[in-house]
Amino acid sequence: MARSCVFCGGAPVTNEHVYPRWLAEGFPEKMRTGRAILGSYSDKSSFRRHSGRILTAQVKAVCEPCNSGWMSALEGRVKPYLLPMIKGQIVELPPGAQEALATWTVKTALMCQVMLPQDEPNLPAELFTDLYRDRQPAEEMKVFCGYMMPPQYLNGPSPMENRSVPRTIRQRRADGSVFEAWATVVTIRIGYAVVQLVSAGPKGLRYELGFEGSYVEPLWPVRETFSWPPRALKTLKEFNVFADPLRQVGQRLPE
Repeated sequence: MARSCVFCGGAPVTNEHVYPRWLAEGFPEKMRTGRAILGSYSDKSSFRRHSGRILTAQVKAVCEPCNSGWMSALEGRVKPYLLPMIKGQIVELPPGAQEALATWTVKTALMCQVMLPQDEPNLPAELFTDLYRDRQPAEEMKVFCGYMMPPQYLNGPSPMENRSVPRTIRQRRADGSVFEAWATVVTIRIGYAVVQLVSAGPKGLRYELGFEGSYVEPLWPVRETFSWPPRALKTLKEFNVFADPLRQVGQRLPE
């Protein structure tokens, strides 16, 4: 049986790049390598690490109308802003640019999940159809951006990184009853640019994140025009904290 499009359910599906190849146009000279690092945690804290030529990675999960239609249009909208961010240049981000970058972050996070599937996906399948329908992040999602001094690894520089970290959290309602909520944080670094999706459920869940310091700027929900970049993330330790803002949240509530 032929696979159907993960976004609209259409068929047949075609090969689609997980990351657009134009991203390489922004890589600093010292980072001009095709290899990148991707990491994905399961809710049991097991870690999967993948390193490869990420800009050539393709998945056969998207139909031609989606590929050449709304997804291609989204790439065209985001490129004028994301490309200079990858280079570390100052960029003014009006509301339309914030929405485009936030939507691109959600789309890319979902495509990365297709490329590195797990038995229990970090992001639910309904997010694909929601994005196809709305062409923007869901109301309860939060998307952020940051600036990272590219770290040096033992095997050399990595122009890109992707981390996906899920949490299962027990919450208490106003009436005292307890329910189980889920949250996944997907952080993507490309050159100097960092974007991050925080998605949580069940639908309609309201939550706040307290980032310490001034190294993060919200993209979604959109706000007035602001200037990127914020204060730089300079070390892997700072990046690790940024990439897992829920690390202290997934504790069991007292009975």
